Amino acid sequence: MSFTSSIRLTEADPDLVRFLSPEERAAAAQVELPAHFLTPAEFDLRSLLRRHHAFGAIVLDGMILQSLRLGEHAGLRLIGPADVLSLTGAPTSMLVLDASARATVATRLVVLEREFLLAARRWPWLIGGLHARSGEQAERLLTQTMICQLPRVDDRVLSLMWLLAESWGQVTASGTVLPIELTHSALGGLIGARRPTVTLALSELSERGALVRQAGGWLLLEPPARTLAAPAEAVGLPRPLDAVPADWDAAPDLTAPDNNLEVYAHMRETVERLRSEHLSQKAAMRERLHQLIASREEVAELRRQIRESSRRRVPSA
Repeated sequence: MSFTSSIRLTEADPDLVRFLSPEERAAAAQVELPAHFLTPAEFDLRSLLRRHHAFGAIVLDGMILQSLRLGEHAGLRLIGPADVLSLTGAPTSMLVLDASARATVATRLVVLEREFLLAARRWPWLIGGLHARSGEQAERLLTQTMICQLPRVDDRVLSLMWLLAESWGQVTASGTVLPIELTHSALGGLIGARRPTVTLALSELSERGALVRQAGGWLLLEPPARTLAAPAEAVGLPRPLDAVPADWDAAPDLTAPDNNLEVYAHMRETVERLRSEHLSQKAAMRERLHQLIASREEVAELRRQIRESSRRRVPSA
């Protein structure tokens, strides 16, 4: 169940008006934007935004867990207060087998639609504030990607928690509080590690006093270790290459005496047929991978039920 109310522009995210003058901010405070309420459940962001004729939304409060599955591995991303959600037109990568978004708690979204665009037309620097917010979010995602590459899982866990605390933490006299409930499985999805490995890493971090689990989340006591930067390895600089069209893709020279239009037409027809077959095979392969993953999960569930049944079975005399 979801419903909509409204909220003032300046209350949606104060950083949106960071580039406006005091007079412009006072005027912008009169603009109201729709606020959409989400109950804890999976939802379709694309359908939600299209229903509101919106191009994006800002999380006002609550939290959203975004999941992408590549093969048997699922990667997670947390989207919280002040983060931006966008309606993208690009199709999902063929590498992604499944993508979903779930509101983990009751969540409010400030919907960016016609009213925001009218306000941006009057105060163009609103777009600058929105772009800056999106850039900060992209930097956090890049840092999370780098954290996933750390060799030690305990370093990944601790670094990720401090990264999240930079956005949603609270500094107290006892330490930095991260008021987010994170299961071991969720932590594993955020840092690219298996749940048992995360459990061991958390035990090590707790034993050395780096963090303490609390009812309201986590208390961070030890910041990630800072080491001297090692000399950078020589990295070949990636660069785009000029596209060189293939000879067969060029239009035939109709004035050439030895031109063979039938061969050219046959070649084009063959390429189009191969392209169509490739797309069909790609779709079939993706469906097959979905079936294999579903079968593996069913087998794992049956094994779990058999183990539980064996434990409950009373041994015969």
